[in-house]
Amino acid sequence: MVGTYFPISRLWAASETAGDDLAGYTANVPMEMPNGSRRARLQNALAHTMLARVSAEQAELDWQDAMFSNTDGARLDDMTARRRQSVGTYMAARLRFRFLRKHAPAIRFSTITPDEAQQRYGASCADPAAFFAAPSNPPAVDQSRAVNGDGFIHSWLRFDSPNAAMGDTVWAHVFEPPDGYDHTAIICHGIGIEADMWDSSLHFAPQFAGRRVRVIEPEAPWHGRRRPPGVHGGEPFVAHGPIGAVEEFQAHVAEIACLIAWARATGPGRVAIGGISMGALNSQLAIAHAGTWPEAMRPDAALLITTTDRLDEVACDGSFATGFGTADAFAEAGWTREQIHDWMPLTAPIGEPGIDPGRIIMMQGSHDTITPFPGGLAFAQRWGIPAENLFIRRQGHFSVPLGLARDASPVARLVEILNT
Repeated sequence: MVGTYFPISRLWAASETAGDDLAGYTANVPMEMPNGSRRARLQNALAHTMLARVSAEQAELDWQDAMFSNTDGARLDDMTARRRQSVGTYMAARLRFRFLRKHAPAIRFSTITPDEAQQRYGASCADPAAFFAAPSNPPAVDQSRAVNGDGFIHSWLRFDSPNAAMGDTVWAHVFEPPDGYDHTAIICHGIGIEADMWDSSLHFAPQFAGRRVRVIEPEAPWHGRRRPPGVHGGEPFVAHGPIGAVEEFQAHVAEIACLIAWARATGPGRVAIGGISMGALNSQLAIAHAGTWPEAMRPDAALLITTTDRLDEVACDGSFATGFGTADAFAEAGWTREQIHDWMPLTAPIGEPGIDPGRIIMMQGSHDTITPFPGGLAFAQRWGIPAENLFIRRQGHFSVPLGLARDASPVARLVEILNT
């Protein structure tokens, strides 16, 4: 991830704002201008990527028009297939830049300084409940037409972000079991995971197949259809420094509240929330503050996978931090570890959970060095997660969620909780 995927993603994203201008491109990465055959190879990669991007953008627009209109079924199927192929081709175009991966950073930092952070959000540290308050006037949610495939009935949701600073459109993919469902689970993804832009292998919904649970997978800020030009999926979360997390958390937590309300209004049973890594960090903040939210927006259960309540450890000690060079970049912008810790009221679930700990499941990896395991275990103990709800695997950060394909007992436990 750190040595290949994120560097080639940085190289790929830089092409969006540079086109085929080599000088502008290398400045956007940033990197030194390659010479000789590498320069020609880069020029070809830029030309290919630009054409793929134009095709993907048009296919996405056509698909959206078809999904949210009365287009006939045959044309809808055609638009869906063309979008999947075109967008997948564009996402895979980053492989054209692999030969330069050792010459590019994984992240282009634009770190918000401590002084800027204080001016923007400093006052909120004294009142995190207000910072993470549920939207008082939730936006209307628009649901697309339904299509069948891969054992689910698929539809998509879109609505205006309730966070004025984010100011974009929120998207979510809905997976309904064809034989009906009893409950809903809202599952949030990790950083850089853009399942709707790739193929179905990255979706979490298949883990719920056959369990009569509708799954909603939202796109996090700065990911997928919400990704600003020139950055790769989730890059601002890291690039903006400690405040990148603050900005993403405030926006996404409010969006989760809106999705809970929509799920209650449109389906039977209870509503769970959860996620993997960054998705778990967002979900646990929603849980921490849900006690002050309207009843319709409160979750009934949660599934948190590879998480911690020590964002300072993630930023300074985790293996992503080491690979990305975040500690050095943050220090260069004036941040100290103590200052990062001071922002914990806006990045961590301070205090007790807003729902019964017996309805919260945590799944941790004893070899996890991204959200370091000791902090995650201490968090589970602090929140009083019962033994039957705490699943510890001898795995790392990525192998823990992948292991659910072999052993889905945490998902089964969540469904058991939803049924009681």
